[in-house]
Amino acid sequence: MSGKNEDNNYEKKATDTSNSDSESDNDVVNGTPDRCHVSNPENHSMKNKHIVITYTNVEDDELEVLQELVDVFELNAHISWDDSVTHLIVKTLPTGRCIRTKKLMNALLINCFIITMEWAENCLASKKLLPELDYIPLDFSGEPSPLVSWRVGRGIIDSPMEWTRNCILYLHSSIEFNESYTDIILWAQRAGFVLTNDLEEFKDDYKMRVILADKIITSNDVRSKLPNKTEIRSWICEYKAVTLFLDWFLECLFRYRFVEINQYYQIMKLNPNIVEFTDMDESLFVFESC
Repeated sequence: MSGKNEDNNYEKKATDTSNSDSESDNDVVNGTPDRCHVSNPENHSMKNKHIVITYTNVEDDELEVLQELVDVFELNAHISWDDSVTHLIVKTLPTGRCIRTKKLMNALLINCFIITMEWAENCLASKKLLPELDYIPLDFSGEPSPLVSWRVGRGIIDSPMEWTRNCILYLHSSIEFNESYTDIILWAQRAGFVLTNDLEEFKDDYKMRVILADKIITSNDVRSKLPNKTEIRSWICEYKAVTLFLDWFLECLFRYRFVEINQYYQIMKLNPNIVEFTDMDESLFVFESC
């Protein structure tokens, strides 16, 4: 293992979805086997060979700990994200929260184990692999989304992401200039959103009809610019769709639940009359106070 902070951090309320060279560009992932505790406490067990770890936001000296973990328990490991990963090991802040990275997003959406560095350290100290549930961190927002994802994957609770199946998304041309454009599509599909390339497919039977856009300041191409108010109004009139920043989509996925559409996510400030015209539920939105 080598490298430091191989993921670019997702800071809160940021749309930077860039990625570093050490992470795979083709990180399509599939679900892992349902389990409550896949580790075997006995060293060198054949069962341990089914554990595949990767890591995010860790320091160089902590990589030595992970290397020892792999060697002692004969585990498999990947530097980049891979569809075989079962355990994502994260470095947490002093608050106990974990930084948002691409690997964290992938791990959340396949409900795999997201565990802190303390798990690796304590496993080595106790000379056995410990229950992962004791080491699940909080998301950067302070919400327990990794724990919620884990419970969904184990069939303990129903997924709070079911609402996405009633939300149709259209990606504005500005999204195509985002370095993580391909990832965004995969994340949307994995989360259950309905994706379309044709606004004519926006139908009234979808509870939410959303056009996502992203402000790309590094490109001079006119297609990378945010839509203007005239365009947004026309989409409301023709397709009963609201236009939102990509941030809203990312926040929903990281928090692993629906996030109210407040003013921060609205490219053009909405009001109850506009939302009523779109036939969308007003309770989904937070309007600007008078």
